[in-house]
Amino acid sequence: MILLWSVSSLNYYLISYLLKYVPGNIYVNNTVSITSDIAANMLAGVLYKIFGPKVAFCLSYSVSAVGGLLIALTSADNTYLIAFFVLLAKFGISFAFSMVYMLTPKLFPTQLTATAFGLCNLIARFVTIMAPMLAELKGVIPMMCYSMVSICGLVCSLMVNTNVKYN
Repeated sequence: MILLWSVSSLNYYLISYLLKYVPGNIYVNNTVSITSDIAANMLAGVLYKIFGPKVAFCLSYSVSAVGGLLIALTSADNTYLIAFFVLLAKFGISFAFSMVYMLTPKLFPTQLTATAFGLCNLIARFVTIMAPMLAELKGVIPMMCYSMVSICGLVCSLMVNTNVKYN
């Protein structure tokens, strides 16, 4: 869970910092980003309930990685296409970020939930310190880092054990 928290937090803040450098209109990009954030937070619980945690995490990190790669590989001329890819990337990572908040209490016994939640959040925030530094790198490097970290999150989400039952 520490890895999933770290990936979600780093990428969530990285794409937020990167919006000022994404080609296209900054107002359109921010509006699309906020819209996708709201939609992801509203749909996270529903998709979690329908698909279960593993599939939901895989879906979220896949959408995030594909959106990041498409942003990195698209030319700056096509503003609406870039805005759509920002929507994809932000939706995926916002969905994953909501999922870590929902899943952490379900994976640990009641007596350890607050400790696990705090430890995961603490380490994730330390990892997130790198987000502004990554966002300031030139070219497609930040979005490629974003996509690679999302792929790492996808692999880590396959290791989530949801069959644990506590009394």
